[in-house]
Amino acid sequence: MVKLGTIAMLTLLISGPALASSHIDKEDVEKVLFTKSNEIIFQLKDDSVYRGDISRSNKCDFTRKQHYTYVFEDRIHGSFRVEHRDGFSTCRFRNLERLA
Repeated sequence: MVKLGTIAMLTLLISGPALASSHIDKEDVEKVLFTKSNEIIFQLKDDSVYRGDISRSNKCDFTRKQHYTYVFEDRIHGSFRVEHRDGFSTCRFRNLERLA
């Protein structure tokens, strides 16, 4: 019983940093950029860069010339809200990885 608990604890300790790297704190973000190839790029204040693939591009239509507001939670980890004059939609992204 103790061995199983120890193995589970070690697994969490080893995978913890990997899980933490897929989250970004909102206050650390300096810029959010969108590419034509449906990618989202986060440039952080410490000059690190993260890239993710937008999975629901029809909900993240930022190519129109309307005023949009992007609303992020305190920890960015897979989705954000796009507010516009007709209401809002949820934009989802995946495969967040550190580039630099």
